[in-house]
Amino acid sequence: MEKPQKIWNRKFILLFITNLLVLAAFYASIPIIPVYCQEIGITGSKVGIVLTAMSVATILFRPVAGYLLDNFNRYRVYLVFLALFCLSFPAFIAFPLFGALIVVRLYMGAVYSVCGSATMTLASDVLPTRKITEDISRFAFTISIGMAVGPYVGIQVQNNMSSKASFLTIFGITVAAFICVACCRIRYPKVERKKFSLKDSIYKPAFPFMLNMMFLMIPYGAVIAYSSILAQEKELTSFLPYFYIFLVIGMLLSKLSTQKMIDAGKHRVLVYISLIILIATMVSYLFLGTGAHLLIAGFFFGVGYGILQPCSSHSSPEPRPLPDVVLPSPPICCPMISASASALC
Repeated sequence: MEKPQKIWNRKFILLFITNLLVLAAFYASIPIIPVYCQEIGITGSKVGIVLTAMSVATILFRPVAGYLLDNFNRYRVYLVFLALFCLSFPAFIAFPLFGALIVVRLYMGAVYSVCGSATMTLASDVLPTRKITEDISRFAFTISIGMAVGPYVGIQVQNNMSSKASFLTIFGITVAAFICVACCRIRYPKVERKKFSLKDSIYKPAFPFMLNMMFLMIPYGAVIAYSSILAQEKELTSFLPYFYIFLVIGMLLSKLSTQKMIDAGKHRVLVYISLIILIATMVSYLFLGTGAHLLIAGFFFGVGYGILQPCSSHSSPEPRPLPDVVLPSPPICCPMISASASALC
């Protein structure tokens, strides 16, 4: 396919908006699902099981996602799976039963494994060849923005209207994302299809880095998923939407202020600093009792992970040409892994 000359071309802008909306929808669902489960009588470890179902499905389906995107027209594959992803949110309202919600989350995880894998690849295909790594970092800002906007909108609707209204709002966001990407119309040449092989779909040198980030991201995702319940217990619900905004502000500030050190290879000292910040912040949760404390904790949580994520990305091995995507990246992986950890607690 022909490469454009401008970074902010029409297709890139549409994909940027699409990914922002999809991530906003995804992150909006994370804090409202535990509250919704409690409302319909699902409590305790069962909430963790509902959250874990998506984690398991997303990780197990990831090799299949990579195969589909490498051996079929990835734009059409993304359109189909994004349409399927849209349907998962009304399903929460249609099937308010424990067993049914597990099935919905399994379905949601399978289709999201394709959606979460495809966007970065599609974006790289519509960018100029020169400095594609730097250009794709602009696209990655949709992650931070979506993490702030999504939970803020979802929680505001849930608090002021209802959980059902929140799911319908998220459904509307995903439909808007589908319309944006449908207007993109990326054309790909025919590809030579290869036989699916699980062995070929996994990049072994990435495993140590994936496992490292998995354990580091468990607290992050757990905080994202259960902050809504904690805020209810502490009677701080009115502060919760702003918690996510403070978290993303801290993340963006730390990313921008440490980028030169990361580029210079000073990863070790930055990792130590981020871990000290994160440990101190998590310990402070034991004494959390005010809205100001919640917001400050969110800010420093964002600072810590804003340093840690790019350090891990820069330290990871160079990816092979094919397949394009197999294992979840840290921003996508963290909520999934945290859900698994939550079920074990």
